[in-house]
Amino acid sequence: MGAAGALSLFAPACGSANETPVDAGVFEQPDANEAGRDTDAKDGAKDGAKDGPPTGDGPGCASSCATSSSVFALTFAKYPALEQVGGSALVEASGYADPACQQDFIIVVQPTAGEYVALSGSCTHACCTVHFTGAEFSCPCHQSSYDLEGKVTGGPAPAPLQKLTVCADACGVYVTLP
Repeated sequence: MGAAGALSLFAPACGSANETPVDAGVFEQPDANEAGRDTDAKDGAKDGAKDGPPTGDGPGCASSCATSSSVFALTFAKYPALEQVGGSALVEASGYADPACQQDFIIVVQPTAGEYVALSGSCTHACCTVHFTGAEFSCPCHQSSYDLEGKVTGGPAPAPLQKLTVCADACGVYVTLP
């Protein structure tokens, strides 16, 4: 539920000229009603590289981002909100445990065109799920807040959210799990 240490990188390209790779990460835990949480992704089915490369958005979509057992894939076909600026996806990533709360929730967002961020989804104060507001991440439990890098900007949170490496291309967003 909490996550320590955040990092985010913006990479203009991971492969071809049509791709926009980024190293960023934001993970988000589900709140009490678990709205927006993708429980189907917990085992990585369809989107987890552990089960094989994603199929992409359609015929001929072949990822140029690296895939391996430590890469969690969020295809645009399954997570269309990530194609839009301000879009986000909260998923359970099998094999991931944030450093503060040992939970497997991550949140991936596109804060600006072509830039993706992935962070732990657990507030480092009381392990509640954080939410993306469009400009920052906030915790509904005790009002902690974090910037796009995962750094604490307010509230009782003692540590930043863990940032994860991200690569994006025409097929989706790929998060490297530590």
